[in-house]
Order: sequence, then structure tokens, then C-alpha cells
Amino acid sequence: MEFTASSKPQLSSRANAFSIAALMSSGGSKEKEAESTIKPLEQFVEKSSCAQPLGELTSLDAQGEFGGGGSSSPSSSSLCTEPLIPTTPIIPSEEMAKITCNLETKELWDKFHELGTEMIITKSGRRMFPTIRVSFSGVDPEAKYIVLMDIVPVDNKRYRYAYHRSSWLVAGKADPPLPARLYVHPDSPFTGEQLLKQMVSFEKVKLTNNELDQHGHIILNSMHKYQPRVHIIKKKDHTASLLNLKSEEFRTFIFPETVFTAVTAYQNQLITKLKIDSNPFAKGFRDSSRLTDIERKE
Repeated sequence: MEFTASSKPQLSSRANAFSIAALMSSGGSKEKEAESTIKPLEQFVEKSSCAQPLGELTSLDAQGEFGGGGSSSPSSSSLCTEPLIPTTPIIPSEEMAKITCNLETKELWDKFHELGTEMIITKSGRRMFPTIRVSFSGVDPEAKYIVLMDIVPVDNKRYRYAYHRSSWLVAGKADPPLPARLYVHPDSPFTGEQLLKQMVSFEKVKLTNNELDQHGHIILNSMHKYQPRVHIIKKKDHTASLLNLKSEEFRTFIFPETVFTAVTAYQNQLITKLKIDSNPFAKGFRDSSRLTDIERKE
């Protein structure tokens, strides 16, 4: 397991923030619980890599809708493509260095990793299987934490599957990068006490290849390799509704066994079989020859 951490991420000069007002509210409504994703964070974060400034940062209202007026669909030229949390390793603070993160269902991930994990991406969004599930230790029971996840490219290459060799081969240079997004766990903020007692599951994360997606799904290129990352951020101000990535302390955890290739259809039949055998939602396909339909039940 590798990690990067930072107490002062290197971001643009403008304060980078997004609202977690809805998440900070004491009583979560059923409507909020039904929300599987958050609004795209490129709406709230200005990066130096953006072709055009995004203007004044807006915020989410109590229902998670865009505020501040204007269109909620930015032009493609204004979308950020760099990770919203830096990838450069920085020494964590002494307090954050005590935090550890463990990948649950590691044995299942290892089985997929040995074969070369593939994840289906669709226009409407598809949930991941296996699911990223983690547990934390070393947190301050009295503090509050935001838990997030993003998915970053492993390299700058595009791949193809060689059926005669049953392996992935480099097919050329990577396609242009897509808008960078973070997925904030909908139960955030957690107290440290909660994190010490429960597992954090990202089963609602969805992957898409729709560059114009407005549902907050994570956008990926097909036939490219990706690394999921889990971030934990300690909230310094328990009453603030805005999370400022420039001042908050955070730590990033990476699990190499969760690397996967994004595909629109499974390439390796062994991956298809393992998904059928392991995914409880694929029960109807275990005795069926329609192996290519497994992704419909994920």
C-alpha cells in the first residue's frame, strides 16, 4: 500500500472549495440518501490547467442543487483535467501520519488483479465490481473527517486486448484526458468514532464514458488503465459549510490491486466468469451461457 499526503496541497491562487452543506446537516432526508453521486466538482474548483477561468465559485444548496445562477453546464474548454487532489507525495503531518487505511475484500481484488481487472463504463454510468470498501484506524475519535474517492490514469498509454495471447498490450498514446472528478462519500462528514467502528463502502460510485455527464459520475476513457484513490480529509472547522482543499489536512491511500482497465465490453472471458461467480447481483447468469450480459446486472 502506498500513500501520498499533504497539509497544504499545491492548488491555484483562488481558494478551491466545494459545498458539503447538505452533508453537514444533522438530519439526512430520504431524498439525500437516494443520491448516488454528487455534482461535478469542476463546477466549484478552478485549476491553473483550465483553458478558461470558471468564474466565481458557486455552492450547493440544501438539496444539492447549483447556486449562484448561470448555466450548470460549462463548456468543454473550461473543464479541469488534472486531478483535483495532487498526486505528488508530500510528507504528512504527524497526526495524519497515524491514520491507516485497509482495503476490505482484498482477497477478491487479488483474484481479479491476477487476471487483469476490467470495469465496464457506459453512457448512463455503471457501478464498479468489486466495490471499493475500506476501514480506517488511527483517527481522532472527536474529530470530523470527509472521505472521498477519485480515479486517476495509471500512465499515458492506450491498450488493446490480444486474444491469442490473453493479455493486454500497449496500443498507442492515451486519448486526451477527461474532466477530473471527486466522489464525496454521501455519509460524510464522519466522526472519528464512526470511522473506527464501521466500514466505508463506495458501492454507489458509477463510471461513465459520457464527457457531458451531469450526474457526477466519474468519467473515463475506454481501453485505458486507472488507479482508484481513497482520500481522508480532517475538517478543522466543524461548523463551516465549505471544504477548502487549500487549508485542510488530508491523506491519500492507493491500493495497487485495485488497478483496472476501463472497457465498454469485457475482453477477458475469465474476468467475465469471475464476475459472474463473485457478484451477488449476477445470480441469474451463473447457469446461463449469456456471459456477455453480466454487466447488465452489476
